Amino acid sequence: MSRQFVPVARLTDIPVKSNKAFEVAGENILICHTEMGIFAVRNRCSHQASSLEGGIIKKCFLYCPEHAARFDLRDGSTKGKLTKEGIRTYEVRVVDGHIEVAVD
Repeated sequence: MSRQFVPVARLTDIPVKSNKAFEVAGENILICHTEMGIFAVRNRCSHQASSLEGGIIKKCFLYCPEHAARFDLRDGSTKGKLTKEGIRTYEVRVVDGHIEVAVD
C-alpha cells in the first residue's frame, strides 16, 4: 500500500500553540501548530489512552491534558516518568496554506 498526502485543514484553522483532531483515512490524528512548525501525531496518549487534543504545547512538546505526560512532537518519543511508550507521528506538509498529512 502506498502512502499519500491527504488535505486536512487550512493553516489558519489552527492557531500557533494549539491543536485540533481530525479523522483522516480512518485514523484519529492530532495536528499541532507550534512555533517550530506543524506536526501530526496519533490522538491517543500512551499513558492511559486518553485524547491528546487540547493539550498544552511548549516548543516542540505536547502535554497530555489528562495527566501531563509529555511527548516530543518531532518523533513521538516520551519525556518524563508517566510512560515510556511513545506515540505515532505522521509526515506533514503545508501546501498553498493547506495542511496535508501522509497516510497509508
